[in-house]
Amino acid sequence: MTKRAKQWLFYSAVAVFLLLSYIIVLYAQGYKYSFSEGKFLRTGAISLKVNTDAKVFLNDELEGGTSFFNRSFSVDRLLPGTYRLSVQKDNFSPWQKTITVEEGFVSDFSRIILLPEEGEEEKELFNEVDTLFKKIEPFPTLQPTPIPRTKISPSPTPEIKDSYILDVKNKILLQNIDQRLEKIADNVVGFRLSENKNKITWWTSNELWVIWLNNTDYQPFYKKGDKELITRFSIQIQNGSWFRGEDHLVLELERLDSRNRPYSIYQVVEIDKRGGVNIVEL
Repeated sequence: MTKRAKQWLFYSAVAVFLLLSYIIVLYAQGYKYSFSEGKFLRTGAISLKVNTDAKVFLNDELEGGTSFFNRSFSVDRLLPGTYRLSVQKDNFSPWQKTITVEEGFVSDFSRIILLPEEGEEEKELFNEVDTLFKKIEPFPTLQPTPIPRTKISPSPTPEIKDSYILDVKNKILLQNIDQRLEKIADNVVGFRLSENKNKITWWTSNELWVIWLNNTDYQPFYKKGDKELITRFSIQIQNGSWFRGEDHLVLELERLDSRNRPYSIYQVVEIDKRGGVNIVEL
């Protein structure tokens, strides 16, 4: 081998070594080569936690199962883009979303609920919902001020003790701030304050809304005062309640049978709108 050939071989090996070292460093820092973009991009990840053991699918391919200890799962080193994420368990309602993964960002879904669709667990679920609606108290309503029958000065207006109150006559949801009522929403049929008073939901005849009363410390992040339309229904909402915390609602809705007679159904609604709203009919 000539001296020139040896030099060429040496410098080529050095170049390959430097290139591989560069690629390894990029990989260690969370970068991955995108053939569609033709360059290295910083990867993202998806993290989730489920209320039961389940299988996780990404773009219809099985990624694995949730952890036995805390029922969590993560998919790392994902190139930025859109992915179909699905969480499934036999005889349970599926959970699915279309997720947008961003560079260097973890999309976290820490409050996933799968609900049983048959067997004893389904019966227990129906009993849970039935008991929930039996126990919830009527939401506070604004009482009309009585009109005096004589010219004697009327009694002072009674003090309003509730922080939120519904003007049923005018269908207005009001907030009580030091006995001063401020309007939150119109066309309101009913509302519920969450147990920890971090959120309040209200519904019109066919729309479901939520307002955040405090900043959230988990994804999706909301600030105090943020308000969002969660979803619309083609049928009328009759009643509602928070379900297993502050991230799901169970609604009673009215349907008509073949003879045009009304009957009630229940639907559990996830208020996290990222990638679509999951709704399960019981």
